[in-house]
Amino acid sequence: MILFVIRKGDETLNKQAVWFPDTLEKTYKLKRQYYYNSCLIAGGTLLQTEWEKGIQCPENIISIENIKELKEIELVTKYGQSFIQIGALTTLDCCRNNPIFLENVPILVEAVRNIASPAIRNRATIGGNVANGYGDVIPALLVLDASLLLYDGDKIKVKKLTECIKEKNFLLNSILVSITIPVQKKNTRENYFYQKIGLRENFCQSIVSICGYFKTGKKKVIEKVHLAVSGSSFLPQRLNRTEELIKELLLPPCQFNEIAQSIKKEFNPPSDHFSSSNYKQDITINIIVSEIAKLSSK
Repeated sequence: MILFVIRKGDETLNKQAVWFPDTLEKTYKLKRQYYYNSCLIAGGTLLQTEWEKGIQCPENIISIENIKELKEIELVTKYGQSFIQIGALTTLDCCRNNPIFLENVPILVEAVRNIASPAIRNRATIGGNVANGYGDVIPALLVLDASLLLYDGDKIKVKKLTECIKEKNFLLNSILVSITIPVQKKNTRENYFYQKIGLRENFCQSIVSICGYFKTGKKKVIEKVHLAVSGSSFLPQRLNRTEELIKELLLPPCQFNEIAQSIKKEFNPPSDHFSSSNYKQDITINIIVSEIAKLSSK
């Protein structure tokens, strides 16, 4: 344990206790012991932005940087299916440059490329971006059908990310160990897209980030579709009802108006100081409809 004083300008914050456990068991014990008066950190970039906003730092900071199993990246095969298993402490810069990601999940690489500056990506972790609940990688992970490995103090359990995001505090009683993504065989009839709309290009949180996946059949029928959105002012979500509407459509579709209405009905983000709910809806509709239109020419 280390005690230190944080200074911000002339303001001195309370003394903090920084803990450096080296196992999941020790980390969970500390998390339970201090509960609401603590936080887990890896790269610490999110905590820094909260300080800058004047948010009080918790008295107990639990650093997980010494837990080795949280740093592993590997390709594994289970029941004939290949997966990329990404340790929660994997930096965003590693996700952007590691050949495993470039070869198998380029849409995740594209999402990471749109996050912050190189200096931040060198420190920030994929686990922290997910644990934040509003991270820009979450739409890509949702589209990739990712699962989370969570330690609950007793065992490691696997839970679909689509289920986790339905609970605002899904990590309240768990520790994120790793992220697992199924690896699909390359198929020329599969198409992904990712777009982040922000106030500035890369150095800000998103107004809305949109990711999608389409698989088309030989007869130009959309066989499979995943659509996900997130933003700095609302929790991420899959557009399940819109996906069902788009499935089985013949390209080029003539149901663009129906698709737009479905998105507007299903996606209701809040307005904020920078953009209205209608603006976020319109951006999302325009991007998704545009990507569907592109499929006809491929």
